[in-house]
Amino acid sequence: MGTVQLSNVRKFYGALEVIKGIDLTVEAGELVVFVGPSGCGKSTLLRMIAGLEDVDYGRVEIAGKDVTDAPPAQRGVAMVFQNYALYPHMTAYDNLAYGLRRAGLRRDAVDQRVQETAALLQISELLPRKPKAMSGGQRQRVAIGRAIVRKPEVFLFDEPLSNLDAALRVEMRSQIARLHQELAATMIFVTHDQVEAMTLADRIVVLNAGRVEQIGTPREVYHSPANLFVAGFIGSPAMNLLPATLGPSGVALVSGHVLGGQKGEGEAVTLGVRPDRLTLTSAESAHLSGEAKLIEHLGDETILHLRLADGGALTMKLHGDILLKIGARVHARIDLAGACLFGANGRALRLEGAHETKA
Repeated sequence: MGTVQLSNVRKFYGALEVIKGIDLTVEAGELVVFVGPSGCGKSTLLRMIAGLEDVDYGRVEIAGKDVTDAPPAQRGVAMVFQNYALYPHMTAYDNLAYGLRRAGLRRDAVDQRVQETAALLQISELLPRKPKAMSGGQRQRVAIGRAIVRKPEVFLFDEPLSNLDAALRVEMRSQIARLHQELAATMIFVTHDQVEAMTLADRIVVLNAGRVEQIGTPREVYHSPANLFVAGFIGSPAMNLLPATLGPSGVALVSGHVLGGQKGEGEAVTLGVRPDRLTLTSAESAHLSGEAKLIEHLGDETILHLRLADGGALTMKLHGDILLKIGARVHARIDLAGACLFGANGRALRLEGAHETKA
């Protein structure tokens, strides 16, 4: 396993800059997930590390070696693609063995590695089969095995689970997490699925329009987003972003409630509140009130979508199956300990000493 070091990496397609000066270090044995909206540059960045896209400016180092201009075969990486990329005319055994044979390994060494990898992935019974005789999940495990058998410095995954159904995604996600622990390997994983990012990652890199918005652990990017983009992107349902002002008594909501904390002279700010940090309450103790426009009953939880008096929207995530009807008047109270505050420039501020005061 090896470290990956990106230094001021940039990529252009003609005059269009798609990767805009990214600096990043992935430590040896770490699993880092690139996440962001479509077109943010996460797959392009992964392909630049793999050597499948040229680096126009900057430097890429893997295991301490400058590989900026090295071909893919000389970088010590193995990549797992979204579409499996198995040879359809070969058995699973031959798909695993092909690269080792090309590298000139002895027959017994090839067989040992293939058998060990198949046992690790629990696909030994699939070795005689060709891809057409396998399910999607089985094909993806063979594709992962083809990467493992090479014993690379770094594993690269480009949305490898996106073609699988929901149940298989959960199964394969746990398989990848287990492999990371057992192999102690350096892995970089690209996904647009926040659940995959939050459950797999040691650290998450949130990308937007070719730039890094935040790097941190899943807890850090979820509970302490660096800016409004991260706050609105990470989390499902998304964080509620409520307009507010900094007044002489602290943070004041449009509803008229003053939450205390930082004081100001009318500066516009945004209060961020996760849907699970809102609770049902009485009208007298409510911070916000609205009309129920959509109710999602999910068994162990209920998602409420409200329209506030000022025309804004509010989403609540409540434990249990809450019995409400569309059009019902709903009163919500904010758990201030879980709230975030953002300045007019969109960057996070410290929400210090917030507590409800009289309007």
